[in-house]
Amino acid sequence: MTELSPQARQALHAVVFTEERDARVETLLRFGTEAGARALLELVADLVTLADQVIDNGRDHAIDLLIQEAGLHPYEAEKLNYPSLKGALVGLEAAERVPAHARDRVCPGCAYRAGSVANQCFTTQTDADCVLESGDAFLCHARGLDDVTDEPTRPCIGHAYAARQHAKDCMEDHHGPEGAA
Repeated sequence: MTELSPQARQALHAVVFTEERDARVETLLRFGTEAGARALLELVADLVTLADQVIDNGRDHAIDLLIQEAGLHPYEAEKLNYPSLKGALVGLEAAERVPAHARDRVCPGCAYRAGSVANQCFTTQTDADCVLESGDAFLCHARGLDDVTDEPTRPCIGHAYAARQHAKDCMEDHHGPEGAA
């Protein structure tokens, strides 16, 4: 990570330890006014780098715990699907495919619920996109599990809405808005 100036470190400290979004924005505006636009942009870039490092460290720590405490084989532990900034950004787009009136219907851990772990995992989002493109079934991991095998048996509600939106988007891409040629 690039070294932060004391001024930049203090600004980030104030932003991170402030709970209210408006106060965070004010802190960043003040920093930008005092240090300049370039310094503010560098601060944001450094914050993303720092966040990525923290996420990677969390993943590495979880893998170590799975190996040391749970006795999981390292190859299995490394398959851990872990949230990331990239996953969170792609996940926000996935969650928007579910109409606002239906967002409460998806499971708390659904890949299509903004902010859930699955929603913020890049691998999960990549898998969901592949299933959208292929038209295959995407099953719910929380509802309708088989009593014997514990395997999912019911379609994912979030994915059903996403598939509907995806089909609509594809039609618009081929025929223009509202199906006009």
